Amino acid sequence: MKIRSAYFKVTDMAGAVAFWSSFLLQEPVKQSEHWSEFLLGEVRLGFLLNDFAEEIRGNSCVPVFELAQTELVASVNRAKSLGATVVLDGLANPKMNGIVMAAPSGHEFELINCR
Repeated sequence: MKIRSAYFKVTDMAGAVAFWSSFLLQEPVKQSEHWSEFLLGEVRLGFLLNDFAEEIRGNSCVPVFELAQTELVASVNRAKSLGATVVLDGLANPKMNGIVMAAPSGHEFELINCR
């Protein structure tokens, strides 16, 4: 068994795609009004338009992006410049070596360096 994809439910597909395209420095491999998808290695990071009146509660998916130390600071700064906010900064904590951020849509993601 393997994870094929993880996806976020979004209410603004264009906004979600704009943020993640700019943050990931790539365009989606699939993009439509209702579904967009980025390919990161073997994992698909998807976005499903919540146009069926489901009430979205909380943040139920937190993708973790592993980065080299040299890429980590640039990635954090890029995310902030695109409107992401810091949820938990554990960069100085050797047990965490990461930072949890929230995209403008409110979805959380984590950037880590596994030394």
